[in-house]
Amino acid sequence: MFRVSSTSISRRALLGRLAGGSVLLLAGCQSAPPATPPPAAPASPLPAAPAAASPASGSPAPAGPPAAGAAVPSPASAPSPSVGGSPAAAASPSPAASPAAASAGAAAPAASSAQARPNLPPADVVRIAWQDVGAPTPFRITVAGPGGAVLLTYLYDTLTWKDERGIIPWLAASWTISQDAREYLFTLAPNVLWHDGKPLTAEDVAFSFEYFGKTPYRWMTTGMVERAELRGTDKVLIQLRQPYAPFLEDVAGIVPIIPRHVWAAVTDPVAFDGPDASVGSGPYRLAEYRGGQGAYRLVANPAYFKGAPRVAEIQQLNVPPETRMQATLQGQLELAQSLDRAAVRLFDGNPRFRAHLTPPQSIVRLVVNTKKAPLDRVEVRQAIVHALDRAKIAEAATGGEPIVGYDGVIPPGSPWHNPKARSYAFDVSKARELLKGQAIALDLLADPPSREPDLMVPMLAAAGITLNVKRVDAKTRTDLQREGQFDLALTGHIGVAGDPDFLRRWYSGEETNDFALGTAFSDPEFDRLGKQQAATPGIEQRRPLVDRMQEIMAEQLPTIVMYHRVFIWAYDSARIAPIDTWGGLINGVPFPHNKLAFLNR
Repeated sequence: MFRVSSTSISRRALLGRLAGGSVLLLAGCQSAPPATPPPAAPASPLPAAPAAASPASGSPAPAGPPAAGAAVPSPASAPSPSVGGSPAAAASPSPAASPAAASAGAAAPAASSAQARPNLPPADVVRIAWQDVGAPTPFRITVAGPGGAVLLTYLYDTLTWKDERGIIPWLAASWTISQDAREYLFTLAPNVLWHDGKPLTAEDVAFSFEYFGKTPYRWMTTGMVERAELRGTDKVLIQLRQPYAPFLEDVAGIVPIIPRHVWAAVTDPVAFDGPDASVGSGPYRLAEYRGGQGAYRLVANPAYFKGAPRVAEIQQLNVPPETRMQATLQGQLELAQSLDRAAVRLFDGNPRFRAHLTPPQSIVRLVVNTKKAPLDRVEVRQAIVHALDRAKIAEAATGGEPIVGYDGVIPPGSPWHNPKARSYAFDVSKARELLKGQAIALDLLADPPSREPDLMVPMLAAAGITLNVKRVDAKTRTDLQREGQFDLALTGHIGVAGDPDFLRRWYSGEETNDFALGTAFSDPEFDRLGKQQAATPGIEQRRPLVDRMQEIMAEQLPTIVMYHRVFIWAYDSARIAPIDTWGGLINGVPFPHNKLAFLNR
């Protein structure tokens, strides 16, 4: 559905051209040919949400195995604040998580757990500032961060989805789970159409998992799937090689279903750029994509099975981070992100444009190459963490109250957080004691704009560690990490507030996010626990395994968490209401533009 154009245009001209609202995104860009208009489908907005329970006291419990087809409640958490001229449009506090009360194998009807949100009027366009995320197909998006995977959620649908409170049915209207948790029988929602008007069938679902088994979806593996089989015209049985605890959230809720009639004849999906390469079933279809400029224009799918979207058009634009907040205030963007807490003050008292603060689902950490001396010695790694005043670094880097890194990685506020794992205070004397007078020199890979290295150099020097900072672009850094050509690497990314299986994926070679790659650590107990927890569906059985994994992370320090950070999202409250998705969008992404924000709910 797209062709890449090489016609150039400045970002300033692009923003100026778009300031008036919904217009042709890029003059000179070859537009995608419109899909054959499908027959109008009856609108079926999500049903009203049940009243939320009161938050429970004490530590929240993680969501357990969901009832088949039922919504999964979220962990207790405070609503994310929004700053502006009127009450925040943030989600209200969620109830403490408890397993949905249905046994595996019991079918449940489709339901929504969406909480009450502002009834926003229809909007002609929402313009989102991000960056180029590659060609919008499941095989060509970039995995340097989650932007591409999130963009695809507007074009494609998944079997399950998540709202503010948990997992909800989506393409699958309901499902049952076998007693051994290896078989999932999904019953599909009726009247779902592809963008070209053809019906989405169970055959498409089975084909998708078969196809991804040969050429994986770039953002999430389906390696645990043994086979997908048809069970009638509207049912698909997915059989796993062994139980996979986060299957409903991290696979059924992330892997896009693709049309068989488009992809069956495609032998090289990575190179495929035909006019129907981005045909999906999602609430939006691709109208234009400008390669190299990172500009995307999506138009509403009027035949969407959940009802025609409230917002007629979404534009995702490549806008420099330093200009995003002002562009939003000037009405040239409707949604833009910043990491600087000072940006919040720009929106004080503004009756329309506000700042939304997400939960701290993002992490800034040092990736440690434990295969290289002297970092192969745990006492050296412990000396490093003692020598760093992480609170001071976090405050300087974010401009706000620091959230010092938790050494077990999973942050406080997550239902999987283990508060008993070891922690390390800022203590230069202790760092020197651990090094026993040995002078050490280490190289640090960091992105050019990173503020943290300038503070780290004198702190480590005080403990007898010389830090040589090598500032490289993100691609070079991730390549060097992947190749193991580094000592320390400073990286920031998302994904630590979702399902805790990410701890295993970091060190098993299964992580797809480039910014989380390059970890070099092997511990027999950690490896065993990682495999065991992933195959343990029961929440009570899984918790102690994940707790112990965090304790090993804190003891061995294969990564040093500098701080946890919130994202500040500036938004136009007349056009979009931010959503704090349960566990983060897809697998822990602190983006407020869940596709539910663009639908009538």
